[in-house]
Amino acid sequence: MGRNGMNTESRRAVSQWFLMNGFVTASWVAHVPRQSAELGASPGALGLALLCMALGSVVGMAVAPRAIGRFGSGRVAWTAGGVYALLLPLPLLAGSVPALGLALLCFGAVHGLMDVTMNAAAAAGEKALGRPVMAGFHGWFSIGMVVGVGGGVAALAAGLSPLGHAAVAIGLAAALLLSGRPVRGFVPPLVESRTARKTGIDRRVVALAGLAFACLFLEGAMADWAGLLAVTFGAGPAVAPLAYGSFTAAWAGGRFLGDRLTTVAGDVAVVRAGGLLAAAGIAIALLGGTPGWVAAGCGVIGLGLANAVPVLFRAAAMGDTSGRGLALVTGVGYFGFLVGPPLVGFTAEAVGLPRAMLLVVAGGLVLAAGAFTLRPRRIGREVEGTPPDLNEARTSSPYEEVGNHERRQNAGTG
Repeated sequence: MGRNGMNTESRRAVSQWFLMNGFVTASWVAHVPRQSAELGASPGALGLALLCMALGSVVGMAVAPRAIGRFGSGRVAWTAGGVYALLLPLPLLAGSVPALGLALLCFGAVHGLMDVTMNAAAAAGEKALGRPVMAGFHGWFSIGMVVGVGGGVAALAAGLSPLGHAAVAIGLAAALLLSGRPVRGFVPPLVESRTARKTGIDRRVVALAGLAFACLFLEGAMADWAGLLAVTFGAGPAVAPLAYGSFTAAWAGGRFLGDRLTTVAGDVAVVRAGGLLAAAGIAIALLGGTPGWVAAGCGVIGLGLANAVPVLFRAAAMGDTSGRGLALVTGVGYFGFLVGPPLVGFTAEAVGLPRAMLLVVAGGLVLAAGAFTLRPRRIGREVEGTPPDLNEARTSSPYEEVGNHERRQNAGTG
């Protein structure tokens, strides 16, 4: 980062981390229907295995702030990305449900570490730039998911073995990582202002965390169960991933429009409409009752959820409590992403998958109803004017820049 914002190198690096994380995650997601069938896992058993990824993620998120503070976000994100890709074969090749759970425990731990690092860097960069860019970063994650799902569909259709698909995915991820080195000095350890330490986290931030949980709960449910829902309505294993592909395509497209959309319509309208679209989308899928209608409904859900998370993370990063606030909203949100699939699985065990997916309707309505938590102001007004300098970002943003170059700049400016 430069003194007044993110330079091109820093912004490209953060975009690459989001892209690669989405690609590797989706490369696993594309194999969920196949693994479920080959292992003969019931919805409840599969839900337990998926819960292991949530537990691993909690561990990764817990160690992330200390790792970032010690080694720097650039180095942590870059290294975690490499390890995350290398662990991809474990869930793809697991030969039993317990083995799958163990593999996802490790996979989830690195996922959690990388997620916190990426969003820390994105929030600090947006604050320094003084204009909305969070949705764009999340758009690259969505693009990675689209490419990962597409690659999974192609691999399954071509009869490529899981190990072969993993090798190709690891090669692409490595090429992406090696195309740029970790950004020197790009280090946002969690810090808090003096005011934040005295006042603590306010109730609004807690409410934002609840909304983030609901939103990412829906995203997680779609990631692991959209394909299986298509199977329930007659799709074959090679076609089923297209349901989630429809979700991710709409999700990605919506995110690249998100920064402009929030400037024009405002946070409340974006989140409220998103929740209603999510509820309507699953209704379309269930009432249609065919793989085509499932794919169409998933696309509507993806469009609805596209910009809710960037808006919520941005809101959490504002104010004196932004350090702990963003950490809370990010952690609770991603826990929702990882606990959603197992909860859907447990419910499906009792009432069947189509009825279990009504949880998506409930989550969408919660998101729409809670949108009032966001202050009804336009993002353009919030970020209007000259971007804050680095000294301001270091005291009021959730993360601070360190590194020899930035230290010298701060010393020179007082």
